[in-house]
Amino acid sequence: MDKNKQIAINRREVTLNKLGFWGIDHCEGLPLIGDYKLYKNENQICKRFIASLFSSLLACDYMQDRDFYKTDGKKITEQAIEEFGLKNYLFPDEKKVLGECDDRVAVNVSWTVECSYSLAWALGLISTEEMETPCNHPDSHDLFKFVQPFHDFEDFKASCNLRQPSEIMDMLDLYYNYHWACVDNRINSNTNCGELNEEVVMERRKALEWLICNDKNWDSISLDT
Repeated sequence: MDKNKQIAINRREVTLNKLGFWGIDHCEGLPLIGDYKLYKNENQICKRFIASLFSSLLACDYMQDRDFYKTDGKKITEQAIEEFGLKNYLFPDEKKVLGECDDRVAVNVSWTVECSYSLAWALGLISTEEMETPCNHPDSHDLFKFVQPFHDFEDFKASCNLRQPSEIMDMLDLYYNYHWACVDNRINSNTNCGELNEEVVMERRKALEWLICNDKNWDSISLDT
């Protein structure tokens, strides 16, 4: 048997054991995930983590405290963009949050805190156990603690420890299966997705998929199940 296929089969067996532990159904015919290379390097991942985190925080400010958003919120975000060199790493909607924001943009960008969570895991900032827990929904301020001590990109990068590609493929396979269970549960209530939240799962999977594809913007990545 092809070595890559055997790796994919073994990976799926581990995933199915975890799904069984959480009481989450699976699809026998869901394509396997073999070994892929990471298209994004550590610099790109670190900058994307910081950019998405500050953008999601600012989007939350827009929805929760418009006065703070217009003053301190924007000032803090603009300072981070300058300190960490993020100007060329912002996605279109993230730029809109800093400019002419509206409710649609703010809601969309606020959800990217879940993408930030996946990247924090990939950078070794949070544990695999935390990332695997289906009902774990972080507050964006919990992730901010990883950036708060730093005002220089290289110092922040030195605090990270990028996980091995095989670890990232393992997590992607799990979230691919999580996502299938969520989507199928929406169509067929007999499918058990446990305590999974489809929006959370989708955003986290999106960031993991972004790591292994050459798309710059994760909003253009296909998330078929």
